[in-house]
Amino acid sequence: MIKLKKYINSVVKGSKARTTKVNFNIAVSFLLKAASIIVAFLTISFSLKLLDTSKYGIWLAISSTVGWISILDIGLANGLRNKIAEYLAVKHYKEAKIAVSSTYAILFIIMVPILLLFGILLKFANWNSIFNTKLDERELTLTVATVFIGLLLQFFLKPISSILQGDQKIYKSNFILLICNFVPLIPIIFFSKYLHGSMFALALAQTILPVFVLMIYTIILFQTEYIKIRPAFKYIKLAKSKSLFGLSFAFFIIQIAGVFLYSTTELIITREFGGSDVTLFNLLFKYFSTVLLIFGIIMNSYWSAFTNAFALNDFPWITASIRKLVRIASLFLAVIVLQQLLIVPVFKLWVGNKIHVPFTLSLTMVVYFSLNLFTTLYSIVLNGTGRVKLQAIVSITTAILHVPVVLFFIRYLHWGLNSLVYSNMLWSFIQVIAWKWEINRVLKADPRLPKEEFPQEGLIEPKLVFDAKQN
Repeated sequence: MIKLKKYINSVVKGSKARTTKVNFNIAVSFLLKAASIIVAFLTISFSLKLLDTSKYGIWLAISSTVGWISILDIGLANGLRNKIAEYLAVKHYKEAKIAVSSTYAILFIIMVPILLLFGILLKFANWNSIFNTKLDERELTLTVATVFIGLLLQFFLKPISSILQGDQKIYKSNFILLICNFVPLIPIIFFSKYLHGSMFALALAQTILPVFVLMIYTIILFQTEYIKIRPAFKYIKLAKSKSLFGLSFAFFIIQIAGVFLYSTTELIITREFGGSDVTLFNLLFKYFSTVLLIFGIIMNSYWSAFTNAFALNDFPWITASIRKLVRIASLFLAVIVLQQLLIVPVFKLWVGNKIHVPFTLSLTMVVYFSLNLFTTLYSIVLNGTGRVKLQAIVSITTAILHVPVVLFFIRYLHWGLNSLVYSNMLWSFIQVIAWKWEINRVLKADPRLPKEEFPQEGLIEPKLVFDAKQN
């Protein structure tokens, strides 16, 4: 009886401390993310002054295609985030140090051969043919090489963000991201005045400068607050990190599906419609995704908190948090509708008269992003539990189907740019249902919980929006 009382007291205290950390992360991260959004919008504005609309569309296609680098870590960043949260919750610093050291070792092993293979590809590839352009071959090659090398180095340095997130210090991770976004803005403003039309200059600013920021913060943090888990050669033990790599592989499948959807979208638009439509679609997507960025601040603060709660078997806190997050997500639906009402004046202020936004395209994005609120919510809960097998299966299936479905919509149904949004809406609707079902299954496995399903609001809200669009 005494042991049970101590356990209950520890859970209650742990729940309060966890909630306090989450709320602090949310409050500070909101301010940092607001600054990041302003910086991002300014970067786009000055980038459009540096490049014309068509050339900027090609730049977006290049950066999103080379963005495949982000999946090369086979999901180690997210796997490390979960493991750090688990190990620090129970104060297992040696295991955390092994996980960190092994992660960096694997990333280095992956990075070196990829860099060598790219060097060979760079020499023989016809980049104008790949991106369906007629740009100067030398500038295009230099741009692709710069973006690749910059993103590859960022890929190697990103575990520091995973460690901060796993330690429920999301605000510090967001601060580093803000600095990474702000530093390139200064030279881009300069380039827009004196190097008009230089895609290579834009590539240098946006992909190389953040590498130095990440490097500096990595060194500082491992010399100070994370000195106990600082990577070391003797702690590289891949055999002891099987659970990390198993979890990482599932995250890898989810990552590869997400990057595939993102990168193929802009390639499809480039080849089917042209560079100008890439710019239109990308700007419209960024405009509505600001809501998801804000909502993501809340959700990312909960990810490692959910992992911590599962590690300590604090199921009541998990259930209560999900109910609260469903209500919050429902409020964000109104913000998306408000964005649609203000889209014309906002775009005029943002990019002037360069871009005309079709009403039907913006309306379909309203539906898609409404669904995406709940897809994001439920996926973060599942990510926190570490049970991501169903996510991996559904994500890779929808990724495989994405291109043929989009091309069918474009070429046979003639739905134009809307085709890409309709396809994404379909995948989001499937994911909402699948993720919700899996969460109910995970929570029902805890014998202390009541057997009835918890919050149904998550399925009701997006379904109403989806049905309204169909009518």
